[in-house]
Amino acid sequence: GLPNPGSVHAPLCCRSHSLDMGDEEDDGPKPNKANIDDEFLRHPHSGAFIRNPLLDKSRSTPILFQDPEFKHNCLEEALGDYNCLTVSEASFREMMRRGNEAVAAAALEPPSGQPPSSPLARAALHTLTKSDNRPYDFVVSVKKSTYVPPRAGRRRQEQRQTAGTLVDKLNIEVSDDHLGGLRVEEVKEGLIAAWNRRQHPAFQVRQGDRVIKANSTSVAKATPQQLLEEMEQSSDALRLLFRRTPVERRGSKASISSAAQLAAAA
Repeated sequence: GLPNPGSVHAPLCCRSHSLDMGDEEDDGPKPNKANIDDEFLRHPHSGAFIRNPLLDKSRSTPILFQDPEFKHNCLEEALGDYNCLTVSEASFREMMRRGNEAVAAAALEPPSGQPPSSPLARAALHTLTKSDNRPYDFVVSVKKSTYVPPRAGRRRQEQRQTAGTLVDKLNIEVSDDHLGGLRVEEVKEGLIAAWNRRQHPAFQVRQGDRVIKANSTSVAKATPQQLLEEMEQSSDALRLLFRRTPVERRGSKASISSAAQLAAAA
């Protein structure tokens, strides 16, 4: 996997996948609940043993999984300490192209004396921060037990009339705009803001992102209200799946098309 170039020293696992708001696991062989340090994974169809590429901590190139392999081995659960994202194949190819160009350029530069970094990871993730990029999903994991309330003065300053719902401790304001999931309207001081400060911009929650899954509650089988209830009622650990879509000018044909596609997928 790609090491996270931000301040949090967790690797990045990337899988190419068709982004569909109604995506769910297909019926098939019994899932293999793999651990990150297992020597072998299992093939989703034949059941054959596959050597676990996650054991190689020295690699600087991406670890590639086919989507059925990823799901069959329950790697979403196993990779709790990874920064995970889901992108289309076209976006993944563009990420790797730019990353490899950066690696080649870095090899021509004289040694800087700085600690080694991953230009491949840095350049690949940079493509995700561009407003003209395709949609992608990313995971945010927080624990409510680590919540530190903001200072009273700051809280008073942030109080205002809102149209959405402020999720306790996460302190993000979300709303149901009937386009699928819950739209993030604002990020205030709380667990999500603390998460943002530790992450690469590609993994920072911002206005316009959509919550499409909270723990095991997915928009594919649950209403936005049920998503909100899971976010509010989860006792401690909360794993959220956000979807980021390209920023379009209001009223543009592309913006209207994107909204129609999201509504149809939901």
